Amino acid sequence: MKNPITEKDKWFFEESVPYDVSGTKIGIKIKKKLYSGKSSFQKIELYDTYAYGRILVLDGIVQTSEKDEFIYHEMLCQTPMFLHENPRRVLIIGGGDGGALEEVLKHKIEKVWVAEIDAKVIEVSRKYLPSISKRAFKNKKSEITIGDGKEYINKYKDFFDVIILDLSDPGGPAKDLMSLDFYKKTKRALRKNGIISIQSGSFTCQPGLVSTIFSRIRKVFPYTEIRRAVVPCYQAGEYSFTIGSTADLEKITLKDIKKKYKKLKLDLKYYSPDIHFASKVLPKYLKEMIEK
Repeated sequence: MKNPITEKDKWFFEESVPYDVSGTKIGIKIKKKLYSGKSSFQKIELYDTYAYGRILVLDGIVQTSEKDEFIYHEMLCQTPMFLHENPRRVLIIGGGDGGALEEVLKHKIEKVWVAEIDAKVIEVSRKYLPSISKRAFKNKKSEITIGDGKEYINKYKDFFDVIILDLSDPGGPAKDLMSLDFYKKTKRALRKNGIISIQSGSFTCQPGLVSTIFSRIRKVFPYTEIRRAVVPCYQAGEYSFTIGSTADLEKITLKDIKKKYKKLKLDLKYYSPDIHFASKVLPKYLKEMIEK
């Protein structure tokens, strides 16, 4: 049997993600390296690949891909936007690729604020990944701030309806944005019945990270949920999304979500009322994992 990897092939091998316990290295066959450079915070790379289209890589770790970004961004953003009765003011911390921004702008909001620490990520993403953000950065309802999310959140109290933490893994600039103190500040910045949505790592590779974020959110917010979705470019495993709120999320029914979904008529490829509830169903071993 021939070895599928030849000397002529070009491959990108991902660095180990923080909290990784899998001991697995993911390789992606590339057509071409489109960009490589360093910002004040991290190394930034863009590759054109055979399997995933263009991918954004920060400090050796895949952040998003053209092929499956919609799975991640719809789960991260549409879930809280549908859970909230009337989301008008939304804050995104991180999200420099513009995918979360594009999802939020599908709703009839008043305004969305983005606090991204690394201007270079936005610049590179706008140039090489326009299919992800589309025209979201130019939307008049968008306000983009280049700055540290942990400082930015201090300016607000009882202001946002939804806060979305679209962060890189906690080994670079995002390492301070998963502390209990920071989560308390996000709660302070939310209005009554506000909701926070967080990418909380891989069940497959980072069970300790998933459990840590979930337990901290549960200490801050009276109502907490965790969802899952397979995002192939993320270590080819199951990814987690954690929700926290002061509103009783258990009162929201499938009928409620279906009614809102039908009314809004959004152009979505992954999220749906059925996915909304099915993604909450965890097998026994995952339930035990997050309870540790």
